[in-house]
Amino acid sequence: MVYFLAAAVAAGLWLLLLAMFALATRSPDVTPGPPTSELREESPALVDLITGNWRLCDEAVAATLLDLAARGAVEIEEVGPELSLVRLREPKTPLRPYEKLVHDHVRSLATDGVVATGALAEGARNLGRWWKSFRKKVIAEARERGLSRLRWNRSQVVVLTAAAAVPAILFGAAVAATAEKDGFGAGLGAAIVSMGLLSMLMDRLNGERGTAEGARVAGYWMGVREHLAAGRGFAEQPAAAVTIWGRHLAYAAALGLAGRAVNSLPVGRPADDRRAWSDYGGMWHVVNVTYPRRTLRGRPPGQAVLRGLAAAFFTGFWLWFIGIAAQALIGWPGSLPVPVALLGAALVGGTPIVLALADIAGKAEVEGQIVRLRAFKTGDDDSPRYTYWIALDDGRARDVRAYGLTADVYQPLTEGDLVKARVYRRLGWVESVEVVGRSRHREPASYDDTGEHLLEAPENVGEIPVFGRSRAEPAQEAGDDAPGGPSSLLTPADLRLALGVDFGSGGAFPDGELPLPSWLRARSRRYEATGPTPVTVDVHTAEGTSGGYLMVLGGLLSRANGTPVPGLGRAAMLYPGVVSARTARGAFAIHVHSPAGPPHPDALVGLARIAVERSEGRSPVA
Repeated sequence: MVYFLAAAVAAGLWLLLLAMFALATRSPDVTPGPPTSELREESPALVDLITGNWRLCDEAVAATLLDLAARGAVEIEEVGPELSLVRLREPKTPLRPYEKLVHDHVRSLATDGVVATGALAEGARNLGRWWKSFRKKVIAEARERGLSRLRWNRSQVVVLTAAAAVPAILFGAAVAATAEKDGFGAGLGAAIVSMGLLSMLMDRLNGERGTAEGARVAGYWMGVREHLAAGRGFAEQPAAAVTIWGRHLAYAAALGLAGRAVNSLPVGRPADDRRAWSDYGGMWHVVNVTYPRRTLRGRPPGQAVLRGLAAAFFTGFWLWFIGIAAQALIGWPGSLPVPVALLGAALVGGTPIVLALADIAGKAEVEGQIVRLRAFKTGDDDSPRYTYWIALDDGRARDVRAYGLTADVYQPLTEGDLVKARVYRRLGWVESVEVVGRSRHREPASYDDTGEHLLEAPENVGEIPVFGRSRAEPAQEAGDDAPGGPSSLLTPADLRLALGVDFGSGGAFPDGELPLPSWLRARSRRYEATGPTPVTVDVHTAEGTSGGYLMVLGGLLSRANGTPVPGLGRAAMLYPGVVSARTARGAFAIHVHSPAGPPHPDALVGLARIAVERSEGRSPVA
């Protein structure tokens, strides 16, 4: 009981410390100004930031697009009750970096300069990275104007984290002391859970705060909000109404007053799995996609036949068993159990077998545009498995059922490709796909990072690295191409040969995403696929005894147990999507991330063998 009391006291003191820090770093109070219709020079995205407690909201992206329309960089027109179009125009004035980011995305999707508003969520971009780039560009301008600043510094986060460990340890000790069995294990688990809960409280605190000037400007815009909300009915205005209301509609969207317009411009939202937009046939339209249950559909003929035979066996057995029981209990005729069992088995197992045989005898060819490519996880975290689906728009129906396919067929495809597919229609399975026209609007998104990506702008306290590098220390050390460095181990040609995807020359690791502590002194390099599929390969190297961290990096990233790989360097470990090895020079880790899931283990081991040979000087350095 004493331990629990001590833990409660420590937790209370920690909460008091957190409250003191939060109070000391809070944003200034915003006093709304008088109602006015006059617009200042701040963009809608900036207004969204400073009037939303210095948190950038999803409305900022749609508001930016509406502002581009009001300024003539794009044109939004309503064609019908369910279709509005965005037409590209040449900007009349220079665009801010985040405005150019939105404009470039619209350009990447447009066909002949036109894209449906509902299709703005489409594309092959990494939405998480796209949003992070947009957010940092907005914050960079806000700080340049003196409207905001970083709320938390690393020292404060270190103090809070270290202080949170005290009540967590005490609570773990209390559980260990009172547990009847395995007190150490129970206490360790309780300490970890307690630390996680306290960290969650820290994560709720914003990572940006306003300045006195920011509060003054925010107050002015709150006055604008009061004026716009006074009766103009912006909430029901469509996006095309920007031609009437101009920039006032864009600012109404940023201030949370134009819900209909914002919802119709899903630039900052992920594409819907079941509702796709297609321009196949020349006119933009919606395609509704369904994904069948894999009980019968979405499997190759061989699997369907085997499942049919298995279903027939179990159905027949249980019907026979029930018939025997009924004969003994209620006097059911003895001649019926076997015929009933055979009939039930034929009905249950015969259906997939008949469908499979019919499909084998008459495979169909479907031509159309790929509107959805999805890989859904079916296994658990320790042994993940994936099912792969493709939905085709052939121009004949607005409701389509997705087909199943293998990972090998799935990998080289891209949403927007024009294809000819050999399919088993009844089973919903794709045997092969021939690409007859590459996607014209799914090129890799340009993030146009001209320095904003280096900005330290965490969304909350939890994103500030406790043991991260200081801003004065470069995130990447020189010498990546030196012997043993990440650039000397693998080349884009090696990656293409192993993974079947084209890669660029590689570059510095994105700031803030490095999964390594600063004391490791590791060198890292990221290779990104040049095609529309967002596949990345991260190569990390480290020398000395600290390189042992890289040997377990795969377990930390995949949360799965590793498998030793004999005969590869001095030691090697294989995890889902990650392979690590020790050599005479130190250690390295290769992490492959793909939306289709981890690559085949043979591909990872092959890359590791090349890296070991180059590290040990047994292969020419590329």
